[in-house]
Amino acid sequence: MADRVARRGFLMAGLAALLVLMTAAPGTARADDLIRIGTYRHYPPWTISSPTGIITGFEIDLIHDLCQRMGAKCEISAVNWEHIFEALDAKEFDIYIGCMTITPERAKRVLFSQPYALTPEYFATLKGNDLTTLLTLNRLDLDHMDADDQSSLTTLIQALRNKRVGVHTDTVYETFANQYLKNIADIRIYHSETDQYADIIHGRLDAILDGGAALHEFILAGNNTGDGTAELTLFGPALLGGPFGHGVGAVMPRDAKGLRTRIDAALDAAKADGTLARLSLTWFGYNAAAE
Repeated sequence: MADRVARRGFLMAGLAALLVLMTAAPGTARADDLIRIGTYRHYPPWTISSPTGIITGFEIDLIHDLCQRMGAKCEISAVNWEHIFEALDAKEFDIYIGCMTITPERAKRVLFSQPYALTPEYFATLKGNDLTTLLTLNRLDLDHMDADDQSSLTTLIQALRNKRVGVHTDTVYETFANQYLKNIADIRIYHSETDQYADIIHGRLDAILDGGAALHEFILAGNNTGDGTAELTLFGPALLGGPFGHGVGAVMPRDAKGLRTRIDAALDAAKADGTLARLSLTWFGYNAAAE
């Protein structure tokens, strides 16, 4: 863990979260080639905002790499999750890169790039909760289920009956909860990951549903109340497909086909030369790069 932190500090030292960040390949950017990029302020390890005002993370490194490949200057600004689509419609930025899952429903409203990452989703609970004894399959693709998969999903849903389950609003996690847990569990909707994680740690929730990478990062960081007694652990299968979509991609207005072509070409190059896999290993600890 110390090596990962050291690498992160070396990679991103000096980046300010609330300041405009500029990047360009030397001598390649035209004066008018400016791309305004919105991102999510704090969702480790995708983006990480420190108390001192420094933003780091997998997607910040990715943004800088893509902008260099496109020969563009990029302005990066943080956006509240609930306002992403409205801000995009209002042309407050040209593209959003911030752990946005590609789903058919969202694709009706915006353009997505090709996926650049694919990570499973998980439920988590406190150690000692009876949910930790749940026995299911290790992996469940909701788009391709046989009889054993369906049985595993049923076991998971029944284990959550009458449990207090926290999910972040306007996310694929809320979509899953509404589709599979409505009238089964006590679904609690949160506007902040901070509040959601605080409530699970302090026993006000029985479970939360979130991205596997974010949960893993939270666990590695020492997810407790300060006295080491309230540790979080994953349970149930790794969840893919269905409402969880088909990977994470960059988001653009529907009329931005030219920009999507540039982003996709840059992503192709980052995949081909191993950069995407390297960044993924640096920040996630495993290769989460989409093929």
